[in-house]
Amino acid sequence: MNRLHPDTLGELAAGVQQPPYDRRALRPGILHLGPGAFHRAHQAVFTEDTLGVAGGDWGIIGVSLRSPTVADQLTPQDGLYSVLSEDDSEQELRVVGVIQRVLVAPREPEAVVAAIADPAIRIITLTITEKGYSLAPDGVSLNRDDAAIQSDLANPEQPASAVGMLALGMRERLAAGGAPLTLLSCDNLCNNSMLLRAVLLDYLQTTFTQVLPWLEDHTAFPCSMVDRIVPAMTPERRKKQCNALGLVDEGAVSTEPYSQWVIEDLFAAGRPQWERVGVQLVQDIAPFEDIKLRLLNASHSSIAYCGLLAGKKTVDQVMADPDLRSFVETLMAKDLMPALDAPAEFDLGAYRDQLLARFSNPTLRHRCAQIAMDGSEKISQRWLPTLQRRKAPLLCKALAAWVHFVLDTDFDLDDPRSDRLLVLRASTAAREQRVADTLACARITPQTVDNYDALRAE
Repeated sequence: MNRLHPDTLGELAAGVQQPPYDRRALRPGILHLGPGAFHRAHQAVFTEDTLGVAGGDWGIIGVSLRSPTVADQLTPQDGLYSVLSEDDSEQELRVVGVIQRVLVAPREPEAVVAAIADPAIRIITLTITEKGYSLAPDGVSLNRDDAAIQSDLANPEQPASAVGMLALGMRERLAAGGAPLTLLSCDNLCNNSMLLRAVLLDYLQTTFTQVLPWLEDHTAFPCSMVDRIVPAMTPERRKKQCNALGLVDEGAVSTEPYSQWVIEDLFAAGRPQWERVGVQLVQDIAPFEDIKLRLLNASHSSIAYCGLLAGKKTVDQVMADPDLRSFVETLMAKDLMPALDAPAEFDLGAYRDQLLARFSNPTLRHRCAQIAMDGSEKISQRWLPTLQRRKAPLLCKALAAWVHFVLDTDFDLDDPRSDRLLVLRASTAAREQRVADTLACARITPQTVDNYDALRAE
């Protein structure tokens, strides 16, 4: 088969959807940091659909902050890639064309800074994962002990972190005339864009103080909530998707039919008409963030650690086990849902039932190991708020599963604090101290949880 490219679109299999607009006339208006599979299946698809119904110069330039993988996948395809969404009752295969270019920050930093400074770019979106925000242990300020941040603060003209790259680009944007800019986080953090603003302000206080008045007056930081399950692609799934496509696609993405995006309607320089394709623009994002993080994501992490310890590889395998499914259902009903303050019009029970059906989707094969990544950072966002509000014995069992996963197994630890966690795994210190130190890596301490002693005893 030939490779996916604008010149080979005529070879697509019957029924495959193509971009619903003239891609040759599209101009970039969005810069996205972290164009991995989730972004390509979520924000990019919403923007693609918006271009089809409302038009506008909202093409996307992607920026990979570390790996050249996405650029190597998409550049030979002129940015095109396919998205397969399916469950056991429906399937859709489409080609998406909204990504126009992918930059790799380590090998072309000047181009990334120039893109941030370009007044044609009116929105910067981010999916850089929780650890990408370089948050300190308090969860709200800049982590000045982080090696990348220390390097950037010492050499702000040669940044490696997302925060440092944004700060340098904003300085250049100010120098070029200071066009207004919106920075929109799409990561699983409560108050995500406000946390981004806080760490940027902290960083700028030490580096480019001249940017601060402009940031105060000419930027917006709307928070958002994103929801779509996007498993990591495997060679087998890619081969199957390419066969259905009729072309080789190195950037193929597979996902579920469900997709949700809720955004604070707060923009400095316009935005795509996302609401025309199902995006919810709201004044108060907090209830939506809380429900998603502390029900869906909290359950997902629980499934991951309990499932891995039980020998299950994927989420649907966990949900097919009667005992594990019962644990997940009871965790939701007894520990997680009572700790939520849902809006009066929100049917929390229906949302829970929908989540259980999505978790059970056998076509996704969402690996527990993928969800288990970055556990120390995710736990503080997904579990800690519930543990702070009420007794949660089943959530404590999930926490115990994570501690056991860290200290007592030989599972790989793909975690921003893996160095520390691996030291604790190998330590011969007293068990009680090792447990306490492990919990502290997830910001679970006597200072963050009132019933800490009882929690640790469980």
